[in-house]
Amino acid sequence: MRRHRQTDDETAKRLPLDDSSVDALDSTVRARVARQWTSRATAELRVASIFAELSRELFVHGADPAVVRICARAVSDEVRHADVCRALAERYGGKPVPFPPPGPVPMPVHTRAPAPLRPTLHCVAMGCINETVATAWLEASLRDATSPLARAAIRELMADDVHHARLGWAHLASRHVTDPTRAAIGAWLPRLFDAVVGPWLRDAKSYGRGVPAHGVPSAATTRDVVRSALRDVVLPGLASLGVNIDAGAVWVGEIGKSPSQITES
Repeated sequence: MRRHRQTDDETAKRLPLDDSSVDALDSTVRARVARQWTSRATAELRVASIFAELSRELFVHGADPAVVRICARAVSDEVRHADVCRALAERYGGKPVPFPPPGPVPMPVHTRAPAPLRPTLHCVAMGCINETVATAWLEASLRDATSPLARAAIRELMADDVHHARLGWAHLASRHVTDPTRAAIGAWLPRLFDAVVGPWLRDAKSYGRGVPAHGVPSAATTRDVVRSALRDVVLPGLASLGVNIDAGAVWVGEIGKSPSQITES
């Protein structure tokens, strides 16, 4: 079998690219799966750019050394994740997939928030929300996946995202976040959910029934996992650290009901 490779050799060594279940797929299904993994590669690189910007903020405003280390490591982790996703896109698509193109850092500025609050809002958004949701979604993906290639990729991504999620929780529990700052976060939860969870829900609309065996969950599974992660993990975790979750709970309760949950940030 000829392999079309533009990803690094180390990525190729870690993944079972000779997975015969890929070749058994109908060409139309393979193309669908390839598009999803290509899209994920771009998303992973965008997340890397956000962690890079957040690392700078934490250095400027101050954070626990453990938090700074997690954030700095997350940058290289997410770039590696982009390579993993590209490797799968190339294998399913049977052609080279270029490195994602340059683009803006998709990090909300939150101009209405006081400058000292912004790094904490970004930590909550990326760690407590995004990476926590990502971990739950990858866990659900792994549960339904049967392809050895998809399972290997999902395991690698999930192992890192579990670690990245700790960034938000560790920062929020640290001495660098005051009680008044924790109290201020609650009012921002709908905006944080719009910025972070909104894209998860919008992207899910294109999944349809998905291809679960190859790491592409359905739209319904994605929506249910996102809602459960927010309701059962994110909101209780924030409440335990002194954040008022009332406004966030209202937002989560609207998932699946409102066609649009986007407000200005």
